[in-house]
Amino acid sequence: MSNPPSFRSFSRQWMGRVAGWSCGTVRQAGAAVARLGRSALEFLYPPTCRLCGVEIPSQAANSEPLVFCDKCLEGLCSGAGLACLRCGAGIGPYVDPHDACRHCRDDSFAFESVVRLGVYENELQQAVQWGKHRGNEGVVAGLAELVWRINGVALTQAEIDVIIPIPFHRWQALFRPHNPAEELARMWGRRLNIPVATHILRKTRWTEKQSTLPPAQRRVNVKDAFAVVEGALPAGATVLLADDVLTTGTTAHEAARALKKSGASRVIVGVVARGLGRHS
Repeated sequence: MSNPPSFRSFSRQWMGRVAGWSCGTVRQAGAAVARLGRSALEFLYPPTCRLCGVEIPSQAANSEPLVFCDKCLEGLCSGAGLACLRCGAGIGPYVDPHDACRHCRDDSFAFESVVRLGVYENELQQAVQWGKHRGNEGVVAGLAELVWRINGVALTQAEIDVIIPIPFHRWQALFRPHNPAEELARMWGRRLNIPVATHILRKTRWTEKQSTLPPAQRRVNVKDAFAVVEGALPAGATVLLADDVLTTGTTAHEAARALKKSGASRVIVGVVARGLGRHS
């Protein structure tokens, strides 16, 4: 009987085989392990909707993980529809989305356009509010995925260089350690395979919550409230500015103005919902 191979010879054979694998083979093997692990986890802990808690049916092995049930998905996407490309507000079927709509025709923005999932109301409003609380990062990630499914082609074609979330002021961050804008930025960054930068844009002073103020005071509240770290933003960059809600557009405008002043060529705003001043 022949002697069993030594550990050293066995490891050499194994490493030789691994060295012969292509990157594609390694990715396929990793994906297979991930699918197996996910299947086992779902068997032990069936996934539930992040909003209503209803159990979600098992998915195909090659599909993206579901976060919301079909009923909640229908509600979250009910306000998608046609949107003004300039501000993200809903428009009718006979309105040119490239023209300023009735919600933004009197406004001047430093950002170029807005992509969003829907209107800030009903199920989408509730989901956004839940996503503001620490521990509900999964809700934000699911909303980011829905924004991507609707706007992924447009975002890809925009040739974005960097994604920057709207930051908190350092003192506000002490009381609100979870920033939904950062989670949205990370999710879109993975989808677009581009960097997410949380160090470029700073909020330089404490401001009142925009949702507590009327539109005229919102402009004063965030005037010159953002600054860009000197030399941190590549000249001529196209920026995707991430936030959870855009209502009057004042915050996004001030942030975009600071970015363009520091060398950005274009700023596109990505949000989950477009508020129209009815709820905040």
